[in-house]
Amino acid sequence: MDQEPRVVVSAIIIKKDEDGIKIFTQARWKPESSPTYSGMIEIPAGGIDSYENVYDALKREIKEECSLDIVRIINDYQGPITQIREKDKFFAFKPFICQQALETDEGLPWVGFVFLCEAKGDVRLNPHEAKDPAWLSLNELADIVHNKPDTIFPLQLPVLQYFLEWSEKNEKVFEILENNS
Repeated sequence: MDQEPRVVVSAIIIKKDEDGIKIFTQARWKPESSPTYSGMIEIPAGGIDSYENVYDALKREIKEECSLDIVRIINDYQGPITQIREKDKFFAFKPFICQQALETDEGLPWVGFVFLCEAKGDVRLNPHEAKDPAWLSLNELADIVHNKPDTIFPLQLPVLQYFLEWSEKNEKVFEILENNS
């Protein structure tokens, strides 16, 4: 049976601490609804509701899933809302990167928008969504991506590969974080 694509938002959440740049990860934990992928490393993500602003969905999903508040989105574009008729509202946006599942093992036909974010607050995971929160250094993330890719939620593996390549070329973004810490 064909399913309609499920549109999702995801967040690569970064922070700067005394040890350098860290990336937030968690273990996907949905043994009933997604048993094939439960236990795999992922970044927080969730669905976009009909007609929900993608930025509102991002903030809502991250808050619901891990209790963090998005305080800044890096390397994106959010255009003005255009309304030329009473019931039509549109806007253009550019996330950090997009993702799509072309085939899954009992998963969904996900299509998603991934944002690079800073967040604040204390991590408290929704136990029906995830477990084992971790803040990984870029080196720790690279080690997992390169040496244990089968432990990462497949939808997000190409995203994390891209992020690591991008981060090597865009060190100035991390300098901005250091100056704002």
